[in-house]
Amino acid sequence: MRPLAGMRVLDLADEKGELCGRLLADLGADVIRVEPPGGAASRRLPPFAPDGGTSLYFAVRNAGKRSVALDVESVAGRERLHGLLAAADVCVESFAPGFLTANDLDPAALVERTPGLVLVSISDFGQTGPYRDHRGTDAIGFAMGGLMHRAGIFEKPPLVAPGALAYDAAGVTAAYAALLAFWKRLATGRGQHVDVSVMESVANLSDWALPSYSVMQNAMPRAGAGIYTLYRCADGFIRMIILVEHHWRALLDWIGNPEALRDPALNGFIARLLKMDTIVPVIEGFFRDRKKVEVAREAQARGIPATPLLTPAEVLANEHSVARGSFRRLEVAEGLEAEIPSGFFTIDGERAGPRTRPPRAGEHGDAGFAARSEPAGVATDGPAAAADGHPLRGLRVLDFGIGAAGVEVGRLLAEYGAEVIKVETRRAPDFIRIILGSFMNPCFASSNRSKLGFGVNLKSEAGRALVMRLVELSDVTIENNGTGVMERLGLGPAALHAINPRIVSFSSQMLGSSGPWKDWIGYGPSTHPVCGLQYLWNYPEDADRPAGSTNIHPDHLVGRLGAFAVLAGLIRRQRTQRGMHADAAQFEAALGLLGDLLAQESVDPGAVRPQGNASPRAAPWGCYRCAGEDEWCVVNVGRDGEWAGLRAALGDPEWARREEYARAEGRVAKRAEIDRQLEAWTATRRPREVMETLQAHGVPAGIVAHAAHHFEDPHLGARGYRRPLDQPGIGPILVEGPAFRGSDLPEPIVKPAPRLGEHTREIASRLLGLSDAEIAEQIEAGVLEDPPD
Repeated sequence: MRPLAGMRVLDLADEKGELCGRLLADLGADVIRVEPPGGAASRRLPPFAPDGGTSLYFAVRNAGKRSVALDVESVAGRERLHGLLAAADVCVESFAPGFLTANDLDPAALVERTPGLVLVSISDFGQTGPYRDHRGTDAIGFAMGGLMHRAGIFEKPPLVAPGALAYDAAGVTAAYAALLAFWKRLATGRGQHVDVSVMESVANLSDWALPSYSVMQNAMPRAGAGIYTLYRCADGFIRMIILVEHHWRALLDWIGNPEALRDPALNGFIARLLKMDTIVPVIEGFFRDRKKVEVAREAQARGIPATPLLTPAEVLANEHSVARGSFRRLEVAEGLEAEIPSGFFTIDGERAGPRTRPPRAGEHGDAGFAARSEPAGVATDGPAAAADGHPLRGLRVLDFGIGAAGVEVGRLLAEYGAEVIKVETRRAPDFIRIILGSFMNPCFASSNRSKLGFGVNLKSEAGRALVMRLVELSDVTIENNGTGVMERLGLGPAALHAINPRIVSFSSQMLGSSGPWKDWIGYGPSTHPVCGLQYLWNYPEDADRPAGSTNIHPDHLVGRLGAFAVLAGLIRRQRTQRGMHADAAQFEAALGLLGDLLAQESVDPGAVRPQGNASPRAAPWGCYRCAGEDEWCVVNVGRDGEWAGLRAALGDPEWARREEYARAEGRVAKRAEIDRQLEAWTATRRPREVMETLQAHGVPAGIVAHAAHHFEDPHLGARGYRRPLDQPGIGPILVEGPAFRGSDLPEPIVKPAPRLGEHTREIASRLLGLSDAEIAEQIEAGVLEDPPD
């Protein structure tokens, strides 16, 4: 049984956040997609199947749901909606702020009228703040969230990610927030209104930009692939990330220690970075006659992090994706099947993805939710309610994570009350902890705040025995170590569940825990080539020269998926008293957000290529240079009325009055000329002036934000996104707040990140029952660890 079986969800999200309902359906919820009588707007969004009318955007994000049609702007439609809400546990919607209230569906009144309802509102900028009524798009959310500024090459505009990363990230955030609010409902019986911001959902993925900037006052520049270098091979490229000396030495041994690279100074990362113009041609000369998959396979055999850059067709057909079943054939329209991603998770070894095709508009007529025997939804006895309102109080989490993916799961749980114990050893500390040469830095502090630090040598039998005792006393474990590491320590999923049958465990490996490439090593950016993201995240004119990005996506996204999966497991445990293991391959998380494009490739081979910032449906639609050093603004004119607003904002210049520009098809045909004229206007103005001027005329526009913008952005300030933290070892810093607010959720807990082993003695005494003498003995033996001097 899937963990959310019995949960009832009404899904009114359209275009933005539709992945929320898909994720809930994947894990077993009964999700009814509520559409207007003419069908959802997202049914008219590209990419399309070869018939020109089947939206693969809609199909991928709505597979597994049912559909009913009603008009929320009519009295009859609202009455029917109230009937469906009365039986629902969760409702997800993405109308513009104020729309529900204007239609007699005020969120607070809905929650009051329907006790127990969790109402999740997804909007571009949230329900409050100066940007509340700004018009947004996926590209604007991506730009203002801070990921776009570091994508692409410096000589060209920043690049939006392919697909709908911003709107899908908001969907993932909303799914986690919905379960968090539902978990609290199980304790209190109360529903609530949850406010999810697309901008903040993306900002949460921006690689610790805010905390780093708050200390260093330095915004990372755009640099293509940057340190995540791409090397040309006989049939394409590989990404090979050489950050540490032993990887460099292994590479030199492989390529024959060429004289040009024998300088001992090159053992240092910074020295290599300064000599890449010398290094890259030598390495590419060695790879010239070798194919990319063969090169990557040999590099990995030598312990070198390398992955091949795959085209969409190769993503669908490579040996690893096929062996893992990363895709499944699903009917997307009558008589048409496409390959779509099989799902973001495996649950207890079984893939959890869409079980049914996407519905036809209104297909399920007057159908409502099926009867159920458990009136509380998916559990009969809820967790105890905490006096301070934090819903995860009383839960204990063992965090074996490293880097970002796993540790972000722990951080998200800690800020709502869970006791999260970070398990480390000075012999192999979390590499993000020491990446800047000390035991504390802003990146580590952000992802590990509010946790306890437990220092223990897991390579010792005594250390493992102590951790196993902690497993008996815990509710959740998290890990994202290399494939097989936890099993070799006797702490794999099967062993954990043997120790504690109620444990909910989450694992995430770069390429998953099965398949021919499962043992490959790498970092977040190592997933970009193998999932198609690297190929598609490019300028259309540069398809043979990959642009790249220095974002470590999908690490932070996996953190949110992991927190969602953990809560789903805890919800199931309330009903069954049994634990659960969830596994998410990092490359499949990134691949899942490209699902509609890969589906298009499966039905129309060769159709999916880099698109850059342009949209096939509208113009002007792009990223435009503004006044200032590397400052940009995204402008997206999708409707003819928005074009009229743009003309007015620009003073109705003569060039914009051409009759053919009044219609979208005419503007698309003259895209280059319109872009040139628009940029002549934006280039003389700062990005905030461009955004505010255009938004005042009803034109979607947004700053391509970097960390300096977020540091002082008035909207983020008004919504309390920037959270102050006095971190020992650093001093005062700002960290990222949640991307959502809940009417019945308290302020998140923000406490310092622990020193390595800072709470070892407390945990050994309070939880393991060791005496002071026994603790001292274990520390002297190197089993337990105090903080380093």
